[in-house]
Amino acid sequence: MRAVALIGGKGTRLRPITQTVPKSMVPLRNKPYVHYMVDAMRAGGLDGAVFSMGYLPEPIQRYFAGQDLRGFSLDYVVEERPLGTAGGIKNAEEYLDEGPFVATNGDVLSGINLAEVIEAHLNSDALATITLTSVDDPTAYGLVEVDHRLRVKRFVEKPSSDEVHTSLINAGIYVLERQVLNMIPKGREVSVEREIFPQLQAMGRLSAYVSSAYWRDIGTPRSYLAASNDVLSGAVGRGDSFQHLSVDQSVNLSKDVSLLPPVSIGERCEIEAGATIGGRTSLGEGCLVGEGAMVEGSILFAGARVGEGAIVRNSIVGPGAVVHRNCVIRGLSVLGAGCIVEEGNILDCGARINSGTRLPRGVMTF
Repeated sequence: MRAVALIGGKGTRLRPITQTVPKSMVPLRNKPYVHYMVDAMRAGGLDGAVFSMGYLPEPIQRYFAGQDLRGFSLDYVVEERPLGTAGGIKNAEEYLDEGPFVATNGDVLSGINLAEVIEAHLNSDALATITLTSVDDPTAYGLVEVDHRLRVKRFVEKPSSDEVHTSLINAGIYVLERQVLNMIPKGREVSVEREIFPQLQAMGRLSAYVSSAYWRDIGTPRSYLAASNDVLSGAVGRGDSFQHLSVDQSVNLSKDVSLLPPVSIGERCEIEAGATIGGRTSLGEGCLVGEGAMVEGSILFAGARVGEGAIVRNSIVGPGAVVHRNCVIRGLSVLGAGCIVEEGNILDCGARINSGTRLPRGVMTF
């Protein structure tokens, strides 16, 4: 059995990071998110996957060209124009085997056991099985109501508080029979959630699998940082060699550096004297943290530089971005690739600086 991974979206909620980095390639503990997805597919017993792509496909293909997946096969299809979730699945049709297949959204980090979902589907007479998970505040999502047999009864899109009668939402992982592909028009944008699943529900052929496993949408800066923390702490994606403090042997650590786990520091990073790398922090390849600087609860992409005495807290610093001395970057701020923040600036409260921008001295963004 194979899977279709829908990773063609532009990731607009994560901009400016996704101006230059596809959402599926954002790092979690110095490994691209999409690698965790492939690991879950392999653990679930799948033979391979088709990546249905659109926006910035080349970095994904380059990354996997250098990976040994031990018999797990990958194929790629690239949309010429956006096709939606169902259209993206249809676009991968020629690479799918006969029989059922898995489809998964490309912005969900999950500990859901795919083998169990597949087994539940095969033991039903459904044409499709949708995986559901429970969330504390379901009003930001579409609710899915099921009956005692776990057949889907109704979809409620982004309900008001008085419409909430369940906490179950679509977890973005499906098992589909091949004949579902015949329901999807070819060559145009089609939503599997809004167009195909309601048809299957009306036919009585849409089943549900309810999971209590870890699940998080990584599509916003807040949720992406939370997912990074979960991976760093071992709450999800924890392998046999997991360590709360992971420092590549090529890293140059000066004297009096403080490392407060969980921390991951990639290849060829340089941490200067008196700097502090606080808990829940990931530094990508080739980062520099200057003398006396502090980076805490943050993600630094490859080649990012933080100057002497600067503070970066609970923020995301894109590839090659530069934070000069005595700056303060905090409060879910996001710096795009190659941007430069001059000395003494303060960025707070979700400030977003586009790729390539240069902020002069004295700018305070709150």
